[in-house]
Amino acid sequence: MPRRFSRYNGGVKYLILLLVTPILLLGACSTLTDGQVAAAAAETTEYLAQGDLDALAGSSGTPFLFETEILPAPVQLTYLWEGLAASGYDFGPQGDIRVLDPDDETWMRFSSSREVQLWFRRHAPVDAALAVVPTQGGRVVLVVDRDRRSTERIRGLKVEHE
Repeated sequence: MPRRFSRYNGGVKYLILLLVTPILLLGACSTLTDGQVAAAAAETTEYLAQGDLDALAGSSGTPFLFETEILPAPVQLTYLWEGLAASGYDFGPQGDIRVLDPDDETWMRFSSSREVQLWFRRHAPVDAALAVVPTQGGRVVLVVDRDRRSTERIRGLKVEHE
């Protein structure tokens, strides 16, 4: 009887190992790499340059941080994309895109207001990254959600002029 019991324990350990390993492997792949964040940022700036409003609306979520303003409603985000696409600003990438991990002072890049600080605390994605895209007239800074499951990856934008 003791022999059967130890064989049972070994089988249970093996079963647990088989069930847990794929879960751990899948969990490790749930965030975007820096290269994938850069690709998402390049894709967004290309959508802006082409005026592809449907693609922009599908890849961004609210509440959205634009410069110093928080846009809580999807219709406001639609108006933002329409205005930016019609602005004539050259959003096309003009060099390598840098990906930065946010820190406690990241919000100050957008504004020193308490409202922006609270947006970063409450609404910025947990796995956020900043993508800095060099453009003809300066830089576009995007807040990108690294979560693979998110279809609304772009959560904020700021245009920095040179």
